[in-house]
Amino acid sequence: MMVLHDPGIIFLKSRKTAGSSIELALSAFARDGDVIAPIDDESGDDIERARRRYPGPQHYRKSLIELVWTPTYRDLRDLIKGKPLLKFHNHCAARRARRHLGRAIWQRYLKVSVVRNPWDYMVSSYYWGNRGAAELPDFERWCLDNRRLIIRNRRQYFIGRQCVVDRFLRFEQLGQDLQVLESERPGLTGLADIFASTSAKRGIRPKTGPSVAELFDAAPRADRLVGELCRFEIERFGYQRPRRESI
Repeated sequence: MMVLHDPGIIFLKSRKTAGSSIELALSAFARDGDVIAPIDDESGDDIERARRRYPGPQHYRKSLIELVWTPTYRDLRDLIKGKPLLKFHNHCAARRARRHLGRAIWQRYLKVSVVRNPWDYMVSSYYWGNRGAAELPDFERWCLDNRRLIIRNRRQYFIGRQCVVDRFLRFEQLGQDLQVLESERPGLTGLADIFASTSAKRGIRPKTGPSVAELFDAAPRADRLVGELCRFEIERFGYQRPRRESI
């Protein structure tokens, strides 16, 4: 989650869509008053951001006064666990971002997020969710047991039934879409090139092994579930399940 007041960008970070790499790149344009939530304690991406001498996490914590005025369930949970109170966090939901930014900024700024082919996204989530496991679980069983993960990025895309994202970047052509974004926002000149130099959270998904098509060919129930739950991505962006190449 990032807010760049100039050029007026709210980046709502979805999961498994190269969001950390985009945040690293956007950090190069951040100023003192901008909102920068920590990326991820586990990945070391904030260390990489510091190594590049980009601005780090700032203006993301909540004061006790703000707690009184805008309490949330997450605040109570964090208080009980002794964690810091946050206004904004890594994968901040659109509803929470709007609450703490205020409607004036929310309506005026360009809200940006990333979308990905839902079948490819689920395979990426499978490998990420089982990183470090001695043995990978059955793919279909895992998808059915974790069906909530299929639509978890909706919290960044929607408030209620309304899609609030003004500009979707497509995971499959991020370089091209970032170039379009920077051409429309001169203050982001060079964003695509900086993004191309990042490598956040790479290396979890094996380079060899079954393809997306092969995994879902052997998992018809998971295939149907993704198709049913991801009508938004399928209908708006024309995503289809990858198919095996005919020999």
